[in-house]
Amino acid sequence: MREVADVPMHKQPTVVLIHGLFGFRKLLWIEYFEGVPAIFEQMGLKVIVPRLPTVGSIEQRARSLAKQLECVEGPLHLLAHSMGGLDARYFINHLNGAEKVVTLTTLVTPHHGSSAADYVCSRRSPLKLLDGVRSLTTEHLRTFNASTADSPDIVYRSYSATRKLDEQPWIVRRYARFIQKQEGDNDSQVSIASAQWGEHIATLPCDHFEFIFKDLWLNPFRTRETYNPMHVYRDIGEWILHFEDVKKQ
Repeated sequence: MREVADVPMHKQPTVVLIHGLFGFRKLLWIEYFEGVPAIFEQMGLKVIVPRLPTVGSIEQRARSLAKQLECVEGPLHLLAHSMGGLDARYFINHLNGAEKVVTLTTLVTPHHGSSAADYVCSRRSPLKLLDGVRSLTTEHLRTFNASTADSPDIVYRSYSATRKLDEQPWIVRRYARFIQKQEGDNDSQVSIASAQWGEHIATLPCDHFEFIFKDLWLNPFRTRETYNPMHVYRDIGEWILHFEDVKKQ
């Protein structure tokens, strides 16, 4: 996997993997997108994994993304998990990202906000002091969407996810329960309805964290069937390659 500074100018399709709130490129031996960069490179794609402000606002994170990509030549295919999809949309719409981005695929991104953020910001929680958390409320996303129109030259695609309430990790189940009441089925952080943007590809049977290979189940008294999303990333990689082949014809 190449870091941003090591990626040369090229005409090959490049995938930019964008992490979400509280995310990271690599923490000790743990990758945010565990194994995905290696798979994409085996498929013949170039891969960039920017490091964005962990708890910054959408604008702060998007400006960091733009700075790290300013010397990278397109075409760029953005693949973003959670809040990363909002950073990508801001980059495209407000920071000239549309000049070299051709597709954006979002994975469980709260395009219409998250009731989990509403829940946190309505209570005495230190998390509501974080710019990133406040950026994800449903009220903030209404304003964001009104000022952040899609580019007509970019293909937008999205994936959502859900698990039954009793299969959600217990440490985030209260958020899942609250979102269920406000928005319906969800992955403990984002509802199916909020995750849909552009062409909705599929709703997958996993929680928010399983989409990036992180198992927060942590229940010693009960097991659940695990979900491995690698086939989804492979499908996305194949779609990007096909997209480029069709464009060349």
